[in-house]
Amino acid sequence: MSLKVGLIGAVRTSALTLEALVRHGFEVVGVLGHEPAQVERVSGWADLKALSAQLGLDYQGYQKIGDATHLEWMRIRQPDLIFAVGFSQLLGPEWLTMPPMGIVGFHPTALPEGRGRAPLAWIVHDGLPAAANFFLMGEGADDGPIFVQEVFQPGPDDDAGVVEHRLGEAIDRALDRWLPDLINGVWNPVPQDEARASWLGKRGPEDGWLDWNRSAEALDRLIKASSRPHPGAYTWFRDRKLVVWKSEIETAMRIKGVAGRVLLTHPERGWLVQCGTGLLWLRDLETTASRLPQVGDKLGLNLEDEMIALKERLLKLEQP
Repeated sequence: MSLKVGLIGAVRTSALTLEALVRHGFEVVGVLGHEPAQVERVSGWADLKALSAQLGLDYQGYQKIGDATHLEWMRIRQPDLIFAVGFSQLLGPEWLTMPPMGIVGFHPTALPEGRGRAPLAWIVHDGLPAAANFFLMGEGADDGPIFVQEVFQPGPDDDAGVVEHRLGEAIDRALDRWLPDLINGVWNPVPQDEARASWLGKRGPEDGWLDWNRSAEALDRLIKASSRPHPGAYTWFRDRKLVVWKSEIETAMRIKGVAGRVLLTHPERGWLVQCGTGLLWLRDLETTASRLPQVGDKLGLNLEDEMIALKERLLKLEQP
């Protein structure tokens, strides 16, 4: 069976799907790749233009997939089926009804649990099962019948980058299992169990803020969830943002300090910081401050002190 497919995407999962479609002999008639104004704000962005050129495929970039020019560009290529993988923009009814066989979507939680936003971050933050799901899209969010699902459980030390890598491996396994059937005409998506459905809400860069009054366990999960390809968890040091990419809970040392205070430094383990309860090692720090923290430095801001300092500066400005 000869199937003409199109692909819409933005990130690494999109690239892996495109490579699998080519590997399994599908006729890819066109690729629409996200070209955001600020690439650094799109977690895990992939250059589908370069990949399409490498594979010899027709390509067009988009910023807003709802623009009529993109719909028409894909329509004239007459795909039987479109894969829409790894982007957060909504596809309107005109997209959903354009290809005769429909549109295949992707989601990385163990559907029907975990529909919705920021799934990779939530998987790591809450220790949820992850999965490579390919499903038939409808007007709802991630609620269509599933063609294939490859589930795995992230480890307690896996951060977002590790889970993303393992998700890529799960995508390859899922597509290698399903695409041969699809190209041979097998079409049997299984409806989701609505009684088990749950939803995840939006997460943004500001949700990576580290409140040192929380437990070491909670902050460790937040750092791992916010790590690459996400923008990173952060605190404040010397009035500059301090981004933390790696963390490890300390369980053996008998030492205690004030929440947010750096207690020790180690050339390999990093900076040991007191949390509301427990101790946390921080590693792979980035800051524009003049130096990195030292023993005795306190991370974060004391809002009352900051407000008083601001009030004093305003009073000075108001003086004749």
